[in-house]
Amino acid sequence: MEFMLPTTADNGARLAAILPSGLAAVARGLGSGLPDELAFAEEGSVADRLPSVRSFVMVVVDGLGHANLGAAKAHAPVLARLQRRRIETVAPSTTGAALTTLTTGRLPGEHGLIGYRIRHPRLGLVTTLKDWEGIDDRRAWQRSVPLFGLATQLGARAVAIGRPAHAEGGLTEAILTGAEYHPGPRIADRFEVASRLLRSDDPIVAYLYVDELDKAAHEYGWQSPAWLRRLEQLDAALDGLLRGMPGDVGVVVTADHGIVDVPRHQQVLLDADPSLLEGVAEIGGEPRFRSLYLRPGADPESVAARWAQAERTRGWAVTRDQAISSGCFGPVVPEVAARLGDVILAARRQVAYYCSTDDPRAQAMVGQHGSFSEDERGVPLAVAGALSGSGFAAAVAEAAAIRS
Repeated sequence: MEFMLPTTADNGARLAAILPSGLAAVARGLGSGLPDELAFAEEGSVADRLPSVRSFVMVVVDGLGHANLGAAKAHAPVLARLQRRRIETVAPSTTGAALTTLTTGRLPGEHGLIGYRIRHPRLGLVTTLKDWEGIDDRRAWQRSVPLFGLATQLGARAVAIGRPAHAEGGLTEAILTGAEYHPGPRIADRFEVASRLLRSDDPIVAYLYVDELDKAAHEYGWQSPAWLRRLEQLDAALDGLLRGMPGDVGVVVTADHGIVDVPRHQQVLLDADPSLLEGVAEIGGEPRFRSLYLRPGADPESVAARWAQAERTRGWAVTRDQAISSGCFGPVVPEVAARLGDVILAARRQVAYYCSTDDPRAQAMVGQHGSFSEDERGVPLAVAGALSGSGFAAAVAEAAAIRS
């Protein structure tokens, strides 16, 4: 039996370094001094590889994995032509954890949103995307300060562009503080907002969020016509942005996670064998990354061994301590560790873990993510505009190594 999670030397470090590297490129372009948080840009070969830009745009496409894009590149000719490489997202490979890393430059073990459904010390199990009511001290729950305030220090406007529904809310406050919010109901609208801002007199640091592909993937699968239409819409909007963009603007296109399609017949019911749930009080996480919270007195090692034996090649089952010691979450402070289950069950094959009592709408999901497969954790780092042909991607890798 295997009691190890598949970790790498990255585990999201390059994802965390994108916005800091973009800010450092803006600092160079504006001739601004580097705040302490960006001092890495003066170390090693980062300074030699980092280009100078006046404005920087980070386009974050929810659910656009590197493998997903590669397989569907005929539907995205503009994206396909960009210089790009595969980097890795955070663990677990889920939206709340990854978006927070993208805007704070910190890994989940530090920022605290270490999964989809995690334990709050007072409220119990809450989702990091929606369940913010009753969380009064949001800076204690999401522990890292978003980096947008640095743009103001550099002399640039920080803006976030997304759907009107995301203009307010707990997660928005937690990860976008310091940025002006500009809504756009459609993908094309958001890129038009970005184009208008970039043509203004102000230097801009922009975060542009597209979640339509993720929604289509969950409902229909990433290989569906609905997902491909959304990819085509994204590609057309990106084409319009790049055609009318000033020459001193750097653009990055990346994602929070990739997607795997899990047919209904490959769903695994956690409560099919009640003996496996002995000692388990609550189940959090999401279908491909489950957190099992145990009753007092239950032995995590015994529960993990039981699930490892039952799932064998279908999933990894480890204790929380084993998962943390693997380094997959980055450095984990004790208060964040307590948010995870005592036992982690992560899918290693194309399966999803549910309970028979789960919401039927959740069980109807096709596209899934959260675990450690190559397709889930591989995301693109594509560059355009003033970053094309530069050493920006290499600078991100260098910055990741220095900052971690």
